[in-house]
Amino acid sequence: MKKIIFSLLRSYREHLEGRLSPATANTYYKRLCTLFEGQNVVGVASSLDFERVSERLAQIKYKNHFSQAKNALWKYCEFRKISLPADFVERVGELEKNTRKKYRKLKAVDFALIDRKIKNIRNQKLKTSFQVLTATGLRVAELASIRFDDCTVTDEKITFDFLAKVRKRESVAIEKSDNPKIFQQTKELIKSTPTHKKVFYSAVYLQGKAKELGFACHDLRRACAKLEYKKTRSKAEVMKKLRHSNLKTTRIYLKSKVKI
Repeated sequence: MKKIIFSLLRSYREHLEGRLSPATANTYYKRLCTLFEGQNVVGVASSLDFERVSERLAQIKYKNHFSQAKNALWKYCEFRKISLPADFVERVGELEKNTRKKYRKLKAVDFALIDRKIKNIRNQKLKTSFQVLTATGLRVAELASIRFDDCTVTDEKITFDFLAKVRKRESVAIEKSDNPKIFQQTKELIKSTPTHKKVFYSAVYLQGKAKELGFACHDLRRACAKLEYKKTRSKAEVMKKLRHSNLKTTRIYLKSKVKI
């Protein structure tokens, strides 16, 4: 995708970041850049070529990608107070019906192997970042957002307060009794972090390093679910640990191909 840099799109991205998770805001921004490629969206709202946008939408094959692009456009028009033509809205609905679901063939992931690789990492901050993801079930974007001021450290527990994916403040904790070594490493990492600075690496950096090691950061959240179930034998406890709002989501995690 050619890089498009417009002041209004940057303002739109900032608008999204104040209302959505960083990952969702970034996805919507990129989808909109693709829809508007080659257009002058800096000018008046009437300059927006809906026919060209329709052509771009028609090229999208998969339902989830189409939904992201459509939602990005809807929010942009709401942001700029642009009224969508009725025939265009109808056209978008027809195009969406022609998309299909994209199923990913997930390969089995051996957590024991991942765990060994993580333990062999020499970069202590990187190692601790991955281990905290496994211990807490945090999403990588949530972990990456945590600052020194978001941490409460006592002799027995470390609590992280953060902005969750659902755009509300939530908290998770690491108990010393559960993970004494990870507790101590995390405590030292927090102590070495300057006030107001972020404690862990960025989501992009962590995802890149995980890929180099042969796994995905989200595999650690799946592993957390299975480890919690192995310990408690309770789906309700896993649901609570991962902060799911629906037990159906928890079941999906427990059926994942991460082998514990």
